[in-house]
Amino acid sequence: MEPNLYRRMAFYLCQQNRLPPEKEYELAYAMEVLLINILNLLLTLLVGFLLGVLPGTVVSIMVAAAYRHTAGGAHARSPWICAAATMIVFPSLAYLGTYLAAGPDIISRIIAAAAALVGIYAIYRFAPVDSAQAPIISPDRRKRLKRYSYVVIGILISAMLILEVISFWRLYAITIQVCAALTIMWVSFNLTDTAASFWCLLDNQH
Repeated sequence: MEPNLYRRMAFYLCQQNRLPPEKEYELAYAMEVLLINILNLLLTLLVGFLLGVLPGTVVSIMVAAAYRHTAGGAHARSPWICAAATMIVFPSLAYLGTYLAAGPDIISRIIAAAAALVGIYAIYRFAPVDSAQAPIISPDRRKRLKRYSYVVIGILISAMLILEVISFWRLYAITIQVCAALTIMWVSFNLTDTAASFWCLLDNQH
């Protein structure tokens, strides 16, 4: 969609709701980001469906959303780069997880154990990670987010342990487990300074 269309829509909403003129730019940006995120999610699920890994893609998106909600993490400033990365990363994690889950059980167990250790360490060392656009100013809020991050990673690890002992639909359970584990490691990486430099490089190239 053309940027001018967002501006016209924002102008109309401002006129209808008698909002200050300066709100027009904020509304236009918010509508653009909202639409990009909706299209991003739909296209990511479509890619996962076309690759035959839709369940794993859904699991990866849900795990990442839960983890990042409290831990934060680096991301691209450009919503278009973020959308493109999402369409590539989550179906890829699901595809890799589905492939690895079909191998010997020891592989899935090693991946799950590694994800648990990496996730706990990343939270201890880095979380919560804020951004220049949304800095965490309050020390109390920072402590709460770190505490909640431990709760989230604890829930995810517990879920992976439960999936390990499920005998009914064993392959599906292990596939979900491995996809979740790979996503935990991906989000943990995004808590590091290296990830911040990586996304900054992409933004500058863009």
